[in-house]
Amino acid sequence: MKKISILGLCLVAGLSMSAQKSLIKEVESAVKAGNFDYPTVKAKIVEITTNPETKDDVKAWMAAGNASFAHYDALFLKMQMGQEVDKKEMGTAMIEGYEYLTKALPLDTVVDAKGKVKAKESKKIVKTIAENYAHFNNAGIFLWEAQDYKGAYKAWDIYANLPEDARMAKTGLKADADSIVAQIVFNQALAAWQTDELDKSLVAFEKAYAKGYNKKNLFDYAIAVATQAKKNDVASEYAKLAYPMYGNEDPVYLQVIVNDYLEKKDFANAKQFIGGLIEKDPANAQYYDLEGVLLENEGNQEAALASYKKAVELDAKLAIAHFHLGYALYNKAYAIDNEASNKSQAEYEKIRKEQTEPLLRDAAAQLEEAFNLDEQNMGEALKHLKNIYYILGDEENLKRVELM
Repeated sequence: MKKISILGLCLVAGLSMSAQKSLIKEVESAVKAGNFDYPTVKAKIVEITTNPETKDDVKAWMAAGNASFAHYDALFLKMQMGQEVDKKEMGTAMIEGYEYLTKALPLDTVVDAKGKVKAKESKKIVKTIAENYAHFNNAGIFLWEAQDYKGAYKAWDIYANLPEDARMAKTGLKADADSIVAQIVFNQALAAWQTDELDKSLVAFEKAYAKGYNKKNLFDYAIAVATQAKKNDVASEYAKLAYPMYGNEDPVYLQVIVNDYLEKKDFANAKQFIGGLIEKDPANAQYYDLEGVLLENEGNQEAALASYKKAVELDAKLAIAHFHLGYALYNKAYAIDNEASNKSQAEYEKIRKEQTEPLLRDAAAQLEEAFNLDEQNMGEALKHLKNIYYILGDEENLKRVELM
């Protein structure tokens, strides 16, 4: 009885393995036939790639990869014919096809009669992946449109790195022109940013720049991501790259560079940097404004005031210079008033009338001008104006500012 039982178990095991092998054949046949029901095939793919009998079989993973690519092709054809398709499903199928086939490669080993290990299917697998090179970019676009940003990043990552794979080079696969790849890697950086994968985003920005992408939006987004990641030194490096090309149209780059110096309290290099700018263009008001910021951070208030005044004289429409000058005058008035508080009432009143109040009114004039020139970005000026008019007891202007 025991012998019969053991024989029965062996037969069951044999049938089970045969069933798994037949599932691989079913998937292969479905792909060859075309127009297959993908959910049904997908269920079989899950079975053959997880079942212990077939999960290490190169044929199982090849069948899975080919089925996924075939499903993508079918959806892509429908889309070209004007039919509605699920773009996320289409893009995901392309990624899964790649992942299945790359898992097949290390399983492709055959030992011949002499004991030599050979790869029987690898050439075919690599050729299939290489033939789909352009579609990985398409998959990224479809997934981006479907707001699957992680998927878009993955698809574009495959696209960008595939030509660098030595195995693919043997098929004759050549990367698209650097200008095309750079644009796509830039999009990849944005996809990573959408999912707060900031380090990945910065790596992609760096690669896009290395490939020749130097449009203004790369520097702007890279600075924003680096700042969000609290990597101010990286933001500063991008600002330094951007400034020679776009500095005349956007003052942000200079501000980023100087702010990085100030945060590090690297006043020596900051002075050298700003001094060099002034030497090259002594009529540039923005440079003097930045010089004022540096001097103020060093604690040299009077010198800072002089720089701000110079900036305003050179460019009466530079809102930020008016703001900095107004705020510096306000701080000076506050310091004088604070020091005078230790004196007699009569002396205090005299100092207030002759020094503090004139400074506050000068400060108010500068802050008003800053707000008038750039209401969108100078909201902070209103806060200081309210304080000044309250201190001065100027109810009319206080009410006016409160309504702005």
